Amino acid sequence: MSVIILFGAILVAVFAVAFVSSRRFGPLALSLATGFLLSEWWGGWLTGVLDGLKLETGLLPNGVISGFVLTLVPLIMLLLSGPRYQKKHERIVSAVGIAFLTAALLVVPLGKYISLDGQALELYKIFANNWRYVATFGLVCGLIDIFSLHTGGHKLAKH
Repeated sequence: MSVIILFGAILVAVFAVAFVSSRRFGPLALSLATGFLLSEWWGGWLTGVLDGLKLETGLLPNGVISGFVLTLVPLIMLLLSGPRYQKKHERIVSAVGIAFLTAALLVVPLGKYISLDGQALELYKIFANNWRYVATFGLVCGLIDIFSLHTGGHKLAKH
């Protein structure tokens, strides 16, 4: 299985689960940021553990597997619980945003372990050169969403 096909399948699955679960964008975005940091800090260690256990799928390098696992586990945990959107358009926007943010944050772990050529390489270069901008925009939007979650609907108490 090609890493690109797996990458696409993960993004479609993230979109679908985020849409169906109706979870708010902010917590999901911050969970992806957490997963990204875990992958950066502990990906090499987990890859070594998988290599030491001789756990090789033959389809993907252990570095890709550890990057996927560490990046996506916090997201999966928050997809199971947390605040929800009620309106369909909010759910769609959130799911699209989470899919783009997932793509942006998985580019770095994937780039360490894959070799591409042709059109796949050109597409990867576009993502690799711009992932920080997409991730920054997504995380700022996530913070704004979390802020609106805690401030929306509250009325000031009159003394």
